[in-house]
Amino acid sequence: MSITLDLPPKVEALLRQRAESTGQDISQMALAVLTLGLSLDDQDFFEALKGIQRGLDDFEQGQFSSLEDFTRISHQLVKNGDKNC
Repeated sequence: MSITLDLPPKVEALLRQRAESTGQDISQMALAVLTLGLSLDDQDFFEALKGIQRGLDDFEQGQFSSLEDFTRISHQLVKNGDKNC
């Protein structure tokens, strides 16, 4: 099945960036994202959407960390047994 979607510019940019960083074409990445989203139950899906929107809002306000910072903090939390990871 083939469909056409009109994506907001920031969503399209994020999709293109993720596709490029993983070496996939944009259609493959869009399919992966849709498949992941549809595999979640309703509560998890809507919680994920809220988190994504918070992240986009933070990014627009210049509130973000580098990938290196995120990775370092994530490893520290896992190492320390943080149950919220």
